[in-house]
Amino acid sequence: MFLLYDLIFLLYALVYLPYLIVTGRGYTGFKMRFGLFSPQAEKEIKAKTNIWVHAVSVGEVMVVDGFIDQLRKNYPSYQLIATVTTKTGYELACQRLKGKALVIPSPIDLSFVATRFVSLIDPKVYIAVETEIWPNLYRKLYRKKIPLVVINGRISDNSFGRYKAIRFFLKGILNQVQVWCMQSHRDAQRIVELGAEPSRVVVTGNIKFDDLPKEADASASNFVSSKDELWWVAGSTHPGEEDIVLDVYEKISKDNPQWRLIIAPRHIERVPQIIELINRRGLKAVKFSSVDVNENGIIVVDTIGHLRSLYAKASLVFVGKSLCVGGGHNVIEPAFYGKAIVIGPRFENFRDIIACFKEAHAIVQVEDAHAFEIAVKELCADPFKRASLGSAAKEVIVANQGATKRSLEHMSGFFK
Repeated sequence: MFLLYDLIFLLYALVYLPYLIVTGRGYTGFKMRFGLFSPQAEKEIKAKTNIWVHAVSVGEVMVVDGFIDQLRKNYPSYQLIATVTTKTGYELACQRLKGKALVIPSPIDLSFVATRFVSLIDPKVYIAVETEIWPNLYRKLYRKKIPLVVINGRISDNSFGRYKAIRFFLKGILNQVQVWCMQSHRDAQRIVELGAEPSRVVVTGNIKFDDLPKEADASASNFVSSKDELWWVAGSTHPGEEDIVLDVYEKISKDNPQWRLIIAPRHIERVPQIIELINRRGLKAVKFSSVDVNENGIIVVDTIGHLRSLYAKASLVFVGKSLCVGGGHNVIEPAFYGKAIVIGPRFENFRDIIACFKEAHAIVQVEDAHAFEIAVKELCADPFKRASLGSAAKEVIVANQGATKRSLEHMSGFFK
């Protein structure tokens, strides 16, 4: 079975590698994904006994940042190795984890590459963020008796359907994990249904509630052109959502010129398309990276890592992938800053989190574009309602903290 998996994965890699090169999604050090390390890199990796933490992309890097701080505090004699898969995630990890962890690309899940990584890093513990299942890597770690722990584990609706189709293959792999720290009871039930041993599955909550932003950086503060200016931040938007947001903004700004729109697309390679979309409407678009303090227009965020600081300055927030596409994105960051938040109907990947906010009347969820327009207009016109929503959102954050501490407790035995 693993030979067949290797063959399929190798064919996939051969097709995917040229795509990465053509689209520019490869990155410095990418060859390390195939186990090709320089002598200097090998020396740095072997410098101390390691704790290996894996985060696939930007969202997982944001989650693991604070968790790594706690690992360093609890186990100061260990070196932290952080592996990251995507280009954007890798770049953000190099920036955010500098001085905290040695950041390297994650291994391609071929058996000989997995063997190379496990042999080189030789970690005391391997920690995966949010249910990353790599059969060859897990098998190699298990054979070397290296404990595997999954933190902030979740199983989305789409993933659950796909995993169920290969449950016969997954069961043995899942039971190579010593501890599954799952976000919710639904996630725990799903991983058990897929084959994980129930005694190894615990509900620890969502670490994102603990991922308290440090003081927001100053990158956004320079762009408030007047004390009366109010920001509406549309964060992590996906195709189709910018059109809906712009429709509403055009109507609002006619009578309320104090409102300024900031669009932060989930994928910054879409920035040129969004700027063209804005220009076609006869509106002015300016890039976040080059905007002047006195320059007016709709700001389009073309950089990574600034969304938190933008949320901190916002008066109203829309979190994308919820009106179009579906699945949703993290609402915890704007909630931490006590912001009024509007989302669309399609938040399938964060049902439990959204349920917490809805129960506390701390978020506005709309059914469609028409209801979205009504909700945004109402919030733009009512500062007291914005303040009430923001205060309730902040309270939800405080009430749900503690997942980091609980997760660390469940893995503490592996360091004795």
